[in-house]
Amino acid sequence: MSPESFNFTVTLPGDHRLVGVVRDLCAHAVGYAKLPEDAGASFCNRVADAALQAVANRPDAPCALVFDCTEGELRVTVAGQTLTQPLVA
Repeated sequence: MSPESFNFTVTLPGDHRLVGVVRDLCAHAVGYAKLPEDAGASFCNRVADAALQAVANRPDAPCALVFDCTEGELRVTVAGQTLTQPLVA
């Protein structure tokens, strides 16, 4: 595991009150991957929005989050939807 290569999966209950947790997990991944601050904040907002949408579409269903950083890109899959952010802005 390194800032350019890591993977972890978390499953959270489908509860809109946990979207802040999703944002925090994304912020940790962004910080570890050493993304520039502005790009990282924007990416975390996109991930949190996707989590909120997933919870709205399927209330009370578990929300799987997969954080994957390889090949110069951070990818977060939220309930099947993958968002990407290059490591170099």
